[in-house]
Amino acid sequence: MSAALSPGVAVLGAGHLGSAIANALVLREVARRVVLYDRRLARAEGEAWDIGDAVPHLREQVIEETDDLSDLSGVSVVVVAVGPTVATSQNRLELFDVNASLIADTMAALDAVVPDAVVLIVSNPVDLLTRVALEHTRRPPRLVLGSGTVNDTARLRYALARRIGVDHANVHAYIIGEHGQSAFVVWSSALAGGIRIEDFPADPGVGGWDDLKRELEAFTHSRGAEIHRRKGYTNFGTATAVTSVVQSVVRDERRVLPVSCSAAPEYGLPPGTVMSLPCVVGAAGTEQCLALPLDGRESALLTSSQAALQEVYERRMQRS
Repeated sequence: MSAALSPGVAVLGAGHLGSAIANALVLREVARRVVLYDRRLARAEGEAWDIGDAVPHLREQVIEETDDLSDLSGVSVVVVAVGPTVATSQNRLELFDVNASLIADTMAALDAVVPDAVVLIVSNPVDLLTRVALEHTRRPPRLVLGSGTVNDTARLRYALARRIGVDHANVHAYIIGEHGQSAFVVWSSALAGGIRIEDFPADPGVGGWDDLKRELEAFTHSRGAEIHRRKGYTNFGTATAVTSVVQSVVRDERRVLPVSCSAAPEYGLPPGTVMSLPCVVGAAGTEQCLALPLDGRESALLTSSQAALQEVYERRMQRS
């Protein structure tokens, strides 16, 4: 029996990414009602009407367009994909100044309209903006999370699975830290079929496992930039990753996903740290942030990634 559709999901921002997220939600039949908001009503209408033309081929769903946040009333999840996207010559952290104020204002507006909804931040830099969202909302912290490194981790698992000849569902490995340049793979706990990657009975190539790891890390770091360089933005893969997070919430799947969340105290990071880390994601939002075991090198990388995010955060605080 197929899963029941949830009552409603809203997407804020009808740009390349927001519209792709709304489309993915409809194609995967996650919700009975998808609300697409944009401050330019005509843009929301065009995207919503186009997406709505897919509904005759699917289960019945309602696609609504609006430029009025009050129309979000009744949704259980709000996906925030507002603000400018990263330019080819930029990294994600450079967007923080312009997007931080926008996210703060958005959270205040959402508190007034849908105070009990789970809010999923997708705008970049997602870890820092999730921190801003947490600081500017009255809702419980568990109801605010970011898309984090869910897509990065999916890229890694799929590429690794293809190289060692297994289904990607049997590969368990995470990319954590900043969703950006300082993210890294936690190889010390990476498994395929319950076996440590280095012990898995597969040929890693002439360079051995170390070379394969470096190759996969380089691939996951550069993949988004290479897509961006060719088409000017990324949207389809990210939209599908975001839809997986939304689905875990609305269907209470309790999947372990590397989302942007407040770091568990076991990591030993400063209070207030928000990074991409494995969490149990369900109907209550981030129901538990897990303490992933790290070796010495990985702990140092996580600390370095946190420091890079903190520097950008503090620089903005000094200017504001």
